[in-house]
Amino acid sequence: MVDIETSKPRRRHAGLLMASTALAALLALGGCASTPPSTAAGAGTGARAAGDNTTATTTIATDNEALKNAAITSTKTQDYIAAAAYWGNLYDRNPDDAETAVAYSRALRQIGSIEQAGTVMQRAQALHGDNGPVLAEYGKVLTASGRPDQALIPLGRAETLAPKDWTVLSAQGVALDQMGRFAEAQTKYKTALQIDAGNPSVLTNLGLSYALQGDLDRAELTLRQVVSDPRATARARQNLAVVLGLKGNFDEAARVARSDLPPDVAANNIAYLREMLTQPALWKQMEQLDKRSGEQVSSMPPSTTTSLP
Repeated sequence: MVDIETSKPRRRHAGLLMASTALAALLALGGCASTPPSTAAGAGTGARAAGDNTTATTTIATDNEALKNAAITSTKTQDYIAAAAYWGNLYDRNPDDAETAVAYSRALRQIGSIEQAGTVMQRAQALHGDNGPVLAEYGKVLTASGRPDQALIPLGRAETLAPKDWTVLSAQGVALDQMGRFAEAQTKYKTALQIDAGNPSVLTNLGLSYALQGDLDRAELTLRQVVSDPRATARARQNLAVVLGLKGNFDEAARVARSDLPPDVAANNIAYLREMLTQPALWKQMEQLDKRSGEQVSSMPPSTTTSLP
């Protein structure tokens, strides 16, 4: 087993722990249009036109309701590509609606379209600057785009408006971790867990925070707690595999990795990690893993990352 010094924070392996895959999709859904009646039409024609306009308005309202129901269902089933398409269609029809903007941005984040989500939320924040959900989502987008210092401002305001929203606290933790303020991040995660005890997403973030800090033992214990939960995702299991690999426990790391990845991909990831850890300049070599993440980690599920709900 390779001995790994853990007495100092290790920010250089943040890239490994923050790697993610991104994809984007666009689905155009048809809308409704109506032609205004001619001003030369008689009274009877005008009455019929008024009736037609009423029917068109009702059809559009019904269509919007159907789209929203489909968007909500897709979100619940984690079909985020479909959710982004449905919410996007609704957003195109009414871009000033705060709820729609937030839902659309959230779906965009889930499929990796961070820049587009940022565009949506910049506009929403300008229109609804005191709206709690808008502030929260805007902060999450800023965090996801690697601007944690800017994210803490709207997230702090969102926490003031909704102090019991664990997602805001967890997002603040992610932003603080990105800034290397690990102790503060862990406090946010623990506060979030007081609101939603045992939440797998928050616990995963807490475990990764310990790993970023260099406390691999606490990271392992925390992530083992997560994966024992039936609600645990592939992300949590792959994060545990990475931490086990960093500790030199390659056999178990490989077993955990194989639970979600094709055997050859899992073997390649562990082999590369093993090779890297045998190099003299261990932590400098972490930078090379960042470069390789696009080659090997891209085939992995969204793992070894912090989570922004």
